[in-house]
Amino acid sequence: MRLVAPAKGSPGKRCQCLTPFHDLQRGLHQIWDPVRIAKFQDALLAWYSEHQRALPWRSRPDPYRVWVSEIMLQQTQVQTVLRYFDRFVRRFPDARALAAASEEEVVSLWAGLGYYGRARNLRRAAIEIVRRHGGRFPSRFDEILRLPGVGRYTAGAIASIAFNLPEPIVDGNVRRVVSRLHALERGAPERFFWEQARAWTPAGRAAEFNQAVMELGALVCVPSSPLCLLCPVAAPCEARRTGIEARIPPPRRARAAEEVRLVMLVMEHEEEILLVREREADYIPGRWGLPTRALARGESPARAARALARSFSPEPGALEERGTVRHGVTFRRIAIQVFRGRLARRPRARGGDDGARWTPRAALDALVTSSAFRKAIRCCDGG
Repeated sequence: MRLVAPAKGSPGKRCQCLTPFHDLQRGLHQIWDPVRIAKFQDALLAWYSEHQRALPWRSRPDPYRVWVSEIMLQQTQVQTVLRYFDRFVRRFPDARALAAASEEEVVSLWAGLGYYGRARNLRRAAIEIVRRHGGRFPSRFDEILRLPGVGRYTAGAIASIAFNLPEPIVDGNVRRVVSRLHALERGAPERFFWEQARAWTPAGRAAEFNQAVMELGALVCVPSSPLCLLCPVAAPCEARRTGIEARIPPPRRARAAEEVRLVMLVMEHEEEILLVREREADYIPGRWGLPTRALARGESPARAARALARSFSPEPGALEERGTVRHGVTFRRIAIQVFRGRLARRPRARGGDDGARWTPRAALDALVTSSAFRKAIRCCDGG
């Protein structure tokens, strides 16, 4: 940081602090004048009109479909979302249909996408859209931002793509494009990326432009081995000019995975299996799942399994250890000891109807969304 003294006779503070961010911001505003920004916009939009991917939410970008797609695309690759989007919007074609559905039904249809809090927030937001806006999706940025599960990026994406409002968006693709264009080897404050995106976003063509920047980052300005020879905006790219495009952005330090040990019960009575309602904070999310408990250091899996079984049935009978299944969740490696119990009599599941239920095997697919629970059931079945 450097200190700059004010001119003689000027009012206010005795000195003004200029940070590296202010220097960066001032320098880039001088380099990217309106003429250069216009050329950049034109080149990128021309490329996008020819090379954009045919995605179902682009063919009919009404606010509801854009919203659903943006929520699905959080933490999930486009190719995965493509397998779920059409099915979801066919079943729930608008906010009213989504609001009228049960949480269980919405989460069940979401099964396989993971991060089930997104599905719950979608339904909560749909209920709010019906209650506050009469079922019409809000068109103002501040109203969109207030919906459950919607942050600054998602609100900007919906406002710009669905309503063509000149709202900026910043995701990983946009950060990478901006960083390489300006050769930001050391990165920059988050607010810089938002200010740069706002300066670039053209009034009247925000929908196309914001999608074009993200498309460029997804197809050409990729994280490793960027395809600079195919880039429509390679000319003003400072990273390519100086030959450092492969070093931007710098690799992230890998976060060490947490090792977690669990016991899981498959409690059976004839063709029914005991399911319990899971909490979102649990290691394995999902509305319904198998009874599960984390192992304390040094705790015997068999003893933990028996204690868990007794919390649901006073006479759980003998438990058979069936093996270990492994499951990966963000930043966690989970080893699950699976135990099976066969009950001659069907005891009442403790915890009440809201906490536990006996479920026919034929209904499991509709209720059990996590692959970890399905692995445990297959383990017991010999699969």
